[in-house]
Amino acid sequence: MTDTTDIETPEEAEALIERCKALAPGFAERADESDRNAAFPEKNFQELKDAGLMGVMVPKSHGGMGATFRTYTKAIEQLAKGDAATALAYNMHNIAVGSLSEVSLEGIGGSMAKRMTAFRDWVFEESVKGKVFASASSEPGLGAHFSKFQTRYRRVDGGFTVSGEKSFVSIAGHADYYVVAARSEDLEGSDVTPLSYLVVEADNPDIEFQFIWDTLGMRSTSTNPMKIKDAFVPKDRLFGGSEGLALYKIIKEPHWLVGGYNGVYLGIASLAFDTMVEMLKKKRIPGTDRPLTEDTRVQYSVGQLASRLRAARLVTDNAAMLVDTERGTPEANEAIHHAKLVCSELAPWLSSQAIRLCGASAIARRLPLERAYRDARCGGLMPATSDDCLMYLGKSALGADMSDPTENLW
Repeated sequence: MTDTTDIETPEEAEALIERCKALAPGFAERADESDRNAAFPEKNFQELKDAGLMGVMVPKSHGGMGATFRTYTKAIEQLAKGDAATALAYNMHNIAVGSLSEVSLEGIGGSMAKRMTAFRDWVFEESVKGKVFASASSEPGLGAHFSKFQTRYRRVDGGFTVSGEKSFVSIAGHADYYVVAARSEDLEGSDVTPLSYLVVEADNPDIEFQFIWDTLGMRSTSTNPMKIKDAFVPKDRLFGGSEGLALYKIIKEPHWLVGGYNGVYLGIASLAFDTMVEMLKKKRIPGTDRPLTEDTRVQYSVGQLASRLRAARLVTDNAAMLVDTERGTPEANEAIHHAKLVCSELAPWLSSQAIRLCGASAIARRLPLERAYRDARCGGLMPATSDDCLMYLGKSALGADMSDPTENLW
């Protein structure tokens, strides 16, 4: 059980959201250049570090902000309104740190508790210092279906060696540590081979990146393939200090892998909506001096978009509250998949409709609406994909036990 003194107060939560809101204008000024050049937003990440935001999920007792999942979702929406690619890359750091901040040591004793405590404290300390952790999970041809991963690790003197390939590693070449998901060669034999995370340092000579990221949207995330060949990982860099717990955590509490993206795509939808409103206010009804906003058809269309955006925000907020209060329950897990589906599908639809309402001028690359449209297209592809979310919700509605690894999409 998390000590309530480690969690933010309402005043601290509001201050965190405002801190992220204050960073967004600077992110927005640099977003076009980063997008055009597919260049990693180094200055944005430095500002995140300077603001202490790499430790946003670290408990206050360890020098962090102790943010709840709900507050984090609201905060990252503000960052995404400035630059969605920065927010998405930042989320990849928090997937690792946030999940660790939820691990309870209650009921665990002996050497395991010592290992878990030592590892957790190290990650927290590094995060508060501004070090960046990147998630290295998705694999070629498999996506984020963890139970099917081909990356393997084996035990050796003093730790482990890891070998395999990862297809989409955000912050590639810019993180300090890479959290690599791998299956154990030593524990194989069951239907679902136990999965572990191992932390590989950026300067490990046995990892290699292919810098080939040149995409439709999210162009500055530096999401590149990673090859790992017998990379040595010390025993104390086994994530959580224990083997085989990763898949169990993912299936029981999938909200970080699924719902960490929700605020990002909600932020894109919000950016598209706000940009559209400002553009419409400057337009006139053809052949008159009357503002276009007086046209009832425009009012109807804007109202439709406003309603959908409001509904998505309520769905997202409800899911985040359930994660905070009922983490790991079927209700919370279904809600987070539903919210991911809603946000992923809303952002491209809303940005498309916004362009349609604003007209041809909206597709100019100097304006954020065109970039929002392209970034939004990536939402349904991020894990859990829109199809995976529908399958999860459908299976659950039909009575499947989604805590069963053989039923679960991961």
